[in-house]
Amino acid sequence: MKSILYAFLSFFLFSSCASFSDKMVKNNKENLSENDLSKLEGTYELFPDLRYNEKGSAELINSQDSRVSDLNYFVSFKETKQDGFGSYFVDINFVSGNKLKFTTKKDNVEIESFEVGGKLKNGLFYLDNRYLKRNGIPYLAGGYTNYKTRIGLAKDDGLLVNYAYDNSGAILFLFWAGSDYNLGYHYKRIQ
Repeated sequence: MKSILYAFLSFFLFSSCASFSDKMVKNNKENLSENDLSKLEGTYELFPDLRYNEKGSAELINSQDSRVSDLNYFVSFKETKQDGFGSYFVDINFVSGNKLKFTTKKDNVEIESFEVGGKLKNGLFYLDNRYLKRNGIPYLAGGYTNYKTRIGLAKDDGLLVNYAYDNSGAILFLFWAGSDYNLGYHYKRIQ
């Protein structure tokens, strides 16, 4: 009986992980290998110009829309402070091995910089910026919040960002609640 209970609990604990939607990005990405990770290096706009829907089709978006997050949000989970004036962009450079440096600039002046590690998997670079937080006692009276990001090169040489979010839980394993979603964005390469 105990083994059945442990198996049941394990199933629910591991089923709450945020997962990426490959359908959203598979037709829009260039598969990267260890030898061409340096292709990610470059300068990109801070705000996306395209959104990928659930089927993988690209849709033009208004990057000034307040509901659109900048690139730094998906990498460091915080928005870039901006005044609305000036030209914002992000430089991406490899620091060492599997570590990227993201430098945000406004009118060619650095305003913030951070490094994030990761690993290459299925042609995309999975950032080591996963977030997992337990709320209460999961599935008895609580749940989990989990999100993570992977990046890659779009077929037009832009930056492809895929973000997965999951917030799930339950009360006494009976009343399920939560939400999960995937976002896919394209950031135009400047250089």
